[in-house]
Amino acid sequence: MGYIATNLQEIVDIVLKNISLPDLIKEIDIDGSEINVKIKPVTILPEIVLKFAITSEAEKIVVIFDPAKSVIIYGFLLGKLKDEQIPGITLFKERLEIDLQKLLLQNIKGIKIQNVFVTSSGEIKIDFSCG
Repeated sequence: MGYIATNLQEIVDIVLKNISLPDLIKEIDIDGSEINVKIKPVTILPEIVLKFAITSEAEKIVVIFDPAKSVIIYGFLLGKLKDEQIPGITLFKERLEIDLQKLLLQNIKGIKIQNVFVTSSGEIKIDFSCG
């Protein structure tokens, strides 16, 4: 059994280096286990801050949407994810669940995710075993 220790900031940095952000995203801020994304949807509308809380549940990372703006977030993600059936990523109206076992199984064989822990300070620990 082994583990990977990282934090939310490192994960966001890796993701941002590997994707191109739409022009409507103006800023991404990380505060502990929360991510604030500042967007400017169209010229005539003011900037909006979308808040996400990152937690864990067994072998899943759970991204909880800001209840006041969950409809906006759900609609945006539904539009992006509906054509891409990504095993391990499940979208709900109030959250996004990322099942690391199903996600990694597509590329890495022989690893079993035992548990994922996300702390309020943004630290992430993933326990796994081989075999």
